[in-house]
Amino acid sequence: MKKLKAPEKIGQYSVQECIGQGSMGEIWLCHDPSLDRMLVVKRMQLALRGYEDLVQRFNREVQVLAAMNHPNIVQIYGYWMEKGQLNLSMEFINGWSLKQVLDKSKSLPVWATCSVLWGSLSALVHVHSRRFVHRDLKPGNIMVDFAGQTKLLDFGIARIENQDITIPGTVIGTAAYMSPEQIRGESATELSDIFSLGIIAFEMLVGKHPFKEENVEKTSKNILSKSISSANFPPSVPSELRRFVCRMLAKESSKRSSAYSCLMKLDSIMEGLPRELSHPLSSWLRSVRKEMPLPAAPAWKKSVPQFAWLAGATGAGFVAGLIFYFMLR
Repeated sequence: MKKLKAPEKIGQYSVQECIGQGSMGEIWLCHDPSLDRMLVVKRMQLALRGYEDLVQRFNREVQVLAAMNHPNIVQIYGYWMEKGQLNLSMEFINGWSLKQVLDKSKSLPVWATCSVLWGSLSALVHVHSRRFVHRDLKPGNIMVDFAGQTKLLDFGIARIENQDITIPGTVIGTAAYMSPEQIRGESATELSDIFSLGIIAFEMLVGKHPFKEENVEKTSKNILSKSISSANFPPSVPSELRRFVCRMLAKESSKRSSAYSCLMKLDSIMEGLPRELSHPLSSWLRSVRKEMPLPAAPAWKKSVPQFAWLAGATGAGFVAGLIFYFMLR
């Protein structure tokens, strides 16, 4: 990446360094002296001002983020034009993208995967309730901060349900994380986001992408035709969690559950885990970053199903009855 000369200021913010550069512009780490906090400013390149589709994408991210208020979604602070450049200031996430985590640690422990999934699904419930579809879920768009919190970001190609500015048949998103309907050029729905998150869940649990091949064509073919079953997971993954991810990866969108239903199901799967997993996730991530021995996993106290208690109580009652019967004889 070509090193850019940092401007002294962007708006009222003091510029620290460039932390990202892409086709649309740069991402600058800045300091807000009025509140004494770090933040990020996305700045659109001057040369792109004539490209209406890219300007519209930039504006769309602003529109989506402005409609969101959720702890698992990056916060927007401001949007303005300065010297002919569009600028978007937002929350600075001090952490790693899930892609960086997976590059360093091939897979995540089951409990850590559940924690990241929980935060991602919680964010999606909020996004979908406001009639938005993300359309580009991938490990690079999910952050895990160093406090163990999951954050969803990059809403540049999100769309409002039933309102789409893309041409019909146009493929939008990152090919390796698209749903079958997106591959076919159909409109993405909330259930398309669930499929994409299912791919990410599989990757966290298994340590590899379920469909990825050496080129886009073969990857797309696998997304359309390759089935994922419980046999594709390692033995360490609980059977209930395997079935959960398999359902997220159903080829027919009608067979997938909504984000809310997925969140409720994940809640039951996580029964017995501590409700607050940010601290152990933070400790695990720190150990991965510094290549230190991994900390002990949080205790997963599986409760006995209700029918088992009933059976146990019935059995105990039967034995007690027999003992009482023979004592009276």
